[in-house]
Amino acid sequence: MPERSGIHRTVLLSVFACLSFGKLALADGPPFDLPVDCLNEQCDVVHYVDHDTGPDIRDYACGTSTYDGHRGTDFAIPDEATMLAGVSVLSIADGTVVALRDGVEDIDAGRITANSLEGVECGNGILIDHADGWQSQYCHLRRGWVAVKEGDRVQRGQVIGQIGLSGQTTFPHLHFNLRKNGDLVDPFSGSPMGSVGPGDCDVSNAVLWSPTARAQLSYQDITLYGHGFSMARPNASDLKRGYGKERELPNTSPGLYFWAYLIGANDGDVIRMSLQTPDGKGGHRDFAIDLPDDAGPRAKWFFINMDRPGQQWPAGTYFGEITFTRGDKAPRMIGKSSVIIR
Repeated sequence: MPERSGIHRTVLLSVFACLSFGKLALADGPPFDLPVDCLNEQCDVVHYVDHDTGPDIRDYACGTSTYDGHRGTDFAIPDEATMLAGVSVLSIADGTVVALRDGVEDIDAGRITANSLEGVECGNGILIDHADGWQSQYCHLRRGWVAVKEGDRVQRGQVIGQIGLSGQTTFPHLHFNLRKNGDLVDPFSGSPMGSVGPGDCDVSNAVLWSPTARAQLSYQDITLYGHGFSMARPNASDLKRGYGKERELPNTSPGLYFWAYLIGANDGDVIRMSLQTPDGKGGHRDFAIDLPDDAGPRAKWFFINMDRPGQQWPAGTYFGEITFTRGDKAPRMIGKSSVIIR
């Protein structure tokens, strides 16, 4: 659907622009369902609302799964291949569509010229009014898959679009905003942006989500965005597109690479990549994250590899594991995978 012109364009630009929000009392609203048909009944939230009012960052759990000034909740999917297969975006409650945009191209913003997305940072988006001052906003939707129009009445859980890569984003995800009387509300803390102080954190909070929604949510201090095996050294662009997730490889593969792409790596974190052959041999490689003093969490990718031993690989199943350590906490495994070589 082409973009509207005249007064409709002006309204859309104002609706989907970044807004400044004031203080708001603790939200006492209805429980909302999730805005995403989450894969495997588990949602990957990679960025929460930033509650720190200065240059530092603080999510609702006093963690760092956010970035400076982030005004919403980001629900991610593994890659562009998953996006093309289709992941539904859902209305969180009954309501009326009051504004929308479609027609913005799905493309990694890092691949286009600066300032080309000015005024359409949200990309393809939908704004729904739920009465009693509540509104929900859905950004970065897939072009051509917006399933509603202005004025439509929608029901809780109704499909309104699909996750895309439109607007100011470098990976496919849904950027979701919840507002009460025009002010941004964090659906996890139930309070406005900037209201969660260092002593107010509770990782179990999900106060504005329904019980069904809560069952699909768990706080993540780092997100394993993707991992897998490939026969050649991968690169970040290919991984985000969905390449390098082989289940089987020929025994003549020149190399064997086990990789991981993570979102939310902090300075000082340690990522251990392990790779093991069918007969139990192998090794590991540790990556210590070193970021500038003023840098927030970053997306990082890592790999460990083996060269082919001779003319062909021994047949069997090869295993990979990813272990994550932060500060003085115990290391924990955050991912594992395997590949068969025949």
